This record gives sequence, structure tokens and C-alpha cells, in this order.
Amino acid sequence: MYRFVTAILALLCSVIVSFECVAYNGEIIKIKVDNSTIYPGTERNVYIYVPQAYDGAQPACLWVSMSGGCKFMADIFDEMIAEGSLPVIIGVFINPGQIRDAENNAVRYNRSNELDRMDGRYAKFIETEVLPEVCKQKTADGREIKISERATDRAIYGNSSGGICAFNVAWQRPDLFSRVYSSCGTFVSFRGGDQYSALVRKCEPRAIRVFLQDNDEDTWNPLFGSWFEYNELMLSALQFAGYEVRHSWDKGGHSSKNAKKIMPDVLRWLFAGWPEPPQKGKSQSKTIASMLIEGEEWRCVTENIAEGAVLHPYSEEKVILQSGKQREFVSIDGSRAKAKGKIVLSDPYTAVYPGGTHTAKRVEGSNWVWDYINTPDGKLSYGQQFYYLYADAGQILYDASGYLYVASSVGIQVCDQNGRVRTILSLPGGEVSTIAFAGNHLFAVSDGKLYVRCLLRSGTHKGLPKSEKQG
Repeated sequence: MYRFVTAILALLCSVIVSFECVAYNGEIIKIKVDNSTIYPGTERNVYIYVPQAYDGAQPACLWVSMSGGCKFMADIFDEMIAEGSLPVIIGVFINPGQIRDAENNAVRYNRSNELDRMDGRYAKFIETEVLPEVCKQKTADGREIKISERATDRAIYGNSSGGICAFNVAWQRPDLFSRVYSSCGTFVSFRGGDQYSALVRKCEPRAIRVFLQDNDEDTWNPLFGSWFEYNELMLSALQFAGYEVRHSWDKGGHSSKNAKKIMPDVLRWLFAGWPEPPQKGKSQSKTIASMLIEGEEWRCVTENIAEGAVLHPYSEEKVILQSGKQREFVSIDGSRAKAKGKIVLSDPYTAVYPGGTHTAKRVEGSNWVWDYINTPDGKLSYGQQFYYLYADAGQILYDASGYLYVASSVGIQVCDQNGRVRTILSLPGGEVSTIAFAGNHLFAVSDGKLYVRCLLRSGTHKGLPKSEKQG
């Protein structure tokens, strides 16, 4: 009898909750996204909440969720917009993809493959496949959906795998999203998420604001580690790297219940000071401080760089850009001129240490760079896997301090003399395909654009650098 009464009460409570969650005043639009080229074969439902306060004339702010909650958030949006504590905001709620057979049976669940990855695919998916479909829609009364393209107007949320995804999207693409709410984030060893706390410490900070929420008994599956411990590591890393970050550690297990309870307060903090954007913090990394000039950012000096183009060092003022048989000089101001005459180009995948004591060689498809000692007889001897990287190595080169710079899918990884990644220089386009120094200006190609940045380091070698010994 007790179990029966308990079940009835639980059912009544769920009915009450469902009624409380449909008090929204705006409109929910359901669409299907099933033509993805980023995740081929997948189909999914996407829900759009358009608040009544949206007039269809001015672009609205954006909230993206990978963890549902459309009706729940609709009520919160309505109330907070009405009280003036939240700008007019349109919610987009993306379900994970599935692949179904002819009988409509799910033959692949794509959630973890989409949300737990540590690359820029999901950000690209939102940018190029979801939002364009969202912006094709109209409300029942004919209002076109217009969404602001400014990162300061955009926030992203997720729970569990959605939590790491929310952080990853903004961290990979701070030009798309600048406000993050991650609850019970899966920063564990699913698909490399356990490395995020290390990467955050080593990379220069992005201009994003982050709220972390987790519960003290959150160990969804001990095989992969403790969710709570890894979220504590993420908080420590974000604080070290100078981010605007807050957190709430609550009682409980792997659940979004507590995250939802504090949702209004989190939104108030995330959008505090809006429309001013979150600011980059100052990292405590001594390596970053020794490399970067405060206020000096990457400058895009030219676009439409051909795929496969390679940069080569040339002088203190310019580099050579090679595209097939075509060679051009590119100066630090971005001016370009055809390179004439016979010019001996360097091997982009081999780098000689300043002073000539040893040589580094990239191995294609490996996250190791080999190091060889240059012996008096001209041989490369005592080769070892020496430089450990977070992603496969591309072009490599040394600066005058004996630090190795490696172009890669996560940016420019910079290794110390003992082969450890000390920092990662991030570019707006993410993946870096080729790099070269011109004096203390570092050139890099990312997403078809050529960037240059002035550093406190130089690519001009002036003899053997001071040894760091075993440090």
C-alpha cells in the first residue's frame, strides 16, 4: 500500500511539474536537422523558443543547449526578460544525432561522438548547419528569426557530455560564444576531456566567462574517473589561467537537478555587464609572460591562402609563402611581392637547434617529434622520441631560446628544451597548418588566412642558447 501511495504521489508531482513548465508566453518551433555533412547520416530534432518579447526587428541574443530543457528555460526567459535582468534571448535546444535504418531503428547513437570530442567540429556544426536552419524559420505571426552574430550576445549550456561540449565550443570558438554554463561536465577520459585542465593552463586565456556546477558525489561511471574531481581541476586551471569563472559545488550525484535550481542566478552572472563582452584574463604562466606582449594580438594580413601552402623563413622583415611552384615574399605589414631568383627553401619538417648541436624531425601522423644529436662526422645520432605533443605534429621550427614551435590542429605548441609543451598559441581559425619566423614576428596560416604576431621571442638564431639543464 505504501509503495502504491508513493507512486501516485510521484505521478501527481510529475503532472504538477509539467503544468508549471508550460506557462511560457512565447512560441516553440520544432525542426529536424538531417542533412549534416559534419555528422553524415545523422538526424535530430532541434527546438527553438522564441519569447513573446522578441519583436522580429532587432537580432536577439542566443542561448544554445545540448541538454534539452526547452519548456523549463522558456519560463525562465519570460520572467527574466520581463524583469529586465536578461536581454531578449532566443533559445535553441539541440538533440544529439542518431542514424536510423529503413525500419526507423537507431543503428548508431552519436551523442558521445558529438559532445565529448575536443575539437572544433561541434562549433562548426552549430555555426554552419544548425543556426542557418534556425534562421530560416518564422513564428506563427510571421516574425523572422534573427540572431546576433556577436559572441557577447551568445551563451551555451550543457549537462554531463553537454557540459564539456558547452565549454569546448566556446573555448575553440570564442568568436561564436563568450558565456558558458557547464553542469556535471564530463571532463574525464571519454575522448580526451581529462586533458582539458592541462590545456587550459598552457594556453593563453580566451575572452569567455565560465560557470561550473557539479555535485560532490558525481561519479557517473568510476571506470572513467570522478566527474567531481575533474571539475575541481577545471576550476583550478581556469583560475590559474585568469578566466572569469564561478562555481557551485552541491550535494548529490550525476544530475542536472541542482544546476536547474540555480539557473536564474547563473544567467544573471553570465550576462552581468551585458552588452559589454567578457574580458581576457591574465594567466599566471611564466612561459606565456616570457613570450607574449600585452595587448599584441594576431593580425590577419592576407586571406585566401591556398590549401597546402607552406611558409619559410627568409629575413628579419619577411617570410616566403610557397603555393605549389609560386613563391611570394610576405612582409610583416602584409605586403606581398613575387619572389624571383634562386632561393633555397628550408625543410619545413626538420629544424636545426640554435648553434647546431642537434636536429629535430617530425614524423607524419605522430604526436612525437624525434631529436637527434649532430655528431662531428656529420651524422644524426642517438635519435629518440623527445618532444611530446597534444596533437600530431606539422611544420616545426626553433626560436633563439631553443624552444620548438609545432604547427598542429590545437594551435602552435611550444616545447621547452627538454621536450615538454609549455604553452599553446591559439589562432582565431583554430588549426595551424604552417609557421615561420621573421625576426620576432611569428607568421602562421590558419583556416586559409595568414596571421602575424609580434612576440618577445625571436626566430633569429645567434648561437647556442643558455641551457635549461634538467629544469
